[in-house]
Amino acid sequence: MIRIGRHEIPKDLFLFLIISALLGVVMAVESTSLANRLYEDLNFTVMQRSFLETPRELPGLLTVLFIGMMNGLGDMRIAAVANILGGVGLLFFGLSPNVYSMVLISIVIYSTGQHLYIPFASSIAMSFAKGEQYGRRIGEVQSVGNFAIIAASGLLFLIYHFFEVSYQAVFVIAAICMVMAGILFLFLEARTVKIVGDKRFVFRKEYKTYYILSIINGARKQITLTFVPWLIIDIFQQPVTTITGLFLATCLINVPFRPWFGGMIDRRGERFALRLEAVVLFVACIGFVYAKHLFPFSVALWIVGGCYIIDKLMESASMARATYVRRIAKDAGEVSKTLSMGLSMDHVISMFIPLLAGFAWYAGGAEGYRYVFFGGMLISVANFFVASRLIDAKLPKK
Repeated sequence: MIRIGRHEIPKDLFLFLIISALLGVVMAVESTSLANRLYEDLNFTVMQRSFLETPRELPGLLTVLFIGMMNGLGDMRIAAVANILGGVGLLFFGLSPNVYSMVLISIVIYSTGQHLYIPFASSIAMSFAKGEQYGRRIGEVQSVGNFAIIAASGLLFLIYHFFEVSYQAVFVIAAICMVMAGILFLFLEARTVKIVGDKRFVFRKEYKTYYILSIINGARKQITLTFVPWLIIDIFQQPVTTITGLFLATCLINVPFRPWFGGMIDRRGERFALRLEAVVLFVACIGFVYAKHLFPFSVALWIVGGCYIIDKLMESASMARATYVRRIAKDAGEVSKTLSMGLSMDHVISMFIPLLAGFAWYAGGAEGYRYVFFGGMLISVANFFVASRLIDAKLPKK
């Protein structure tokens, strides 16, 4: 046990919280600086940015295969390998010159490590939960990472605003943090709840709603991750400090919001949370499409910034998909395998959406970006109706 003030927490949980903080730094750097480095340092166009996403998302499609191959290592060691690999890729990205092939290779290496770890982040956090409070525990762990993101993004904002600092230096620091997180996983003991299980792959008809939601999420996330930042950088011609400031504001709100959202999932169920996500995305896309046409530039920028924030907040809905699987799983050992299967399905569509959306943006000329967010509205409608069919696992099935 580790004593912090009057409180004692298990050593493994303490180490996992440190890991979450280190990965929070990585997330801050990626979210605030990756798109700007591609646009400012490497002079990427929207089509080049879009083409980069297909190979970048390929590791996500192959996640279930990679995890199955490493099944014997156990969750903690797989998480260690994933983060060390991701850190190496991030280091290469930070040091890559303006050569498309080198940027592509480094991004794919980073993405492989990142996607390998994604299904384990929630399952490991849930292994520390007491009783059935899975959503609350995920929210608490993510809040620690969020504090680190706030500190890192706040520091980045000050550095970018007042000093001359290269993107290369920023990404090298992030790479070191990710490698350190991977090393710390080697010191975590196996949990009493077996997460890895004996099966390499899990595909059951009982999880079909989760699989469909994962596929829809693959399309939905590209709006937030790829095209919203590009809208702000390219169409509104904003510097890195704008993206950093918006991301910092999102993280500050997330401090109370994530635990509240996790608790709401426990109270109201996953269906309510995922329908809320769909409604918020629809509203945000309306802002992205019409703000520049209906309002003066400065007002439109504030509206788009607000839509960016509420859209980013809904990334918390990933907790609802994870807790849904955990609640209906007959065997705790199936959780991370099912989440990784869903992640692979997610990436089937997320590999192609950027190509279609990027072409629509490019072919549409100055107004092409609007077609991307019209598509986002359709995605949100599909998400709403599929989530409406979901039966909350906490409730008795009729």
